[in-house]
Amino acid sequence: MNNQNLGKGKVLIADDDDDSRIMLSFILQEEGWEVSEACNGKEAVEKVIEQKPDLLILDNRMPELTGVEVYQCLQAEGIKITVVFATAHGYLDELASSLGVTHFINKPYEIPKLLKMVESAYANSCNSATIF
Repeated sequence: MNNQNLGKGKVLIADDDDDSRIMLSFILQEEGWEVSEACNGKEAVEKVIEQKPDLLILDNRMPELTGVEVYQCLQAEGIKITVVFATAHGYLDELASSLGVTHFINKPYEIPKLLKMVESAYANSCNSATIF
């Protein structure tokens, strides 16, 4: 474990792809993040409400609720959380921008790029207003 990075924030990873979710969870834990997981959109909403993570890494194509629907549900509930949208489908940057999301990443993950994105999103959430 990288001991210099212990004590970072809480991250919820919402992705129905078990391999992606588990791999990302392992990497972030190794970097000092406290990580929880959700395997569908409904579970993601429930865990955001229960656990109040600092950051949500949100896949768009999931069962029960899509990432966009999760995002809209959280907005409707007045829940403020920084979101990093992730998808294996290239249209996400346009979609995320239309929702006002500034952090998005395509799959498969480039780990250094992903870690930089997570750090940046977390820093922005600590230093300014949240995304919504």
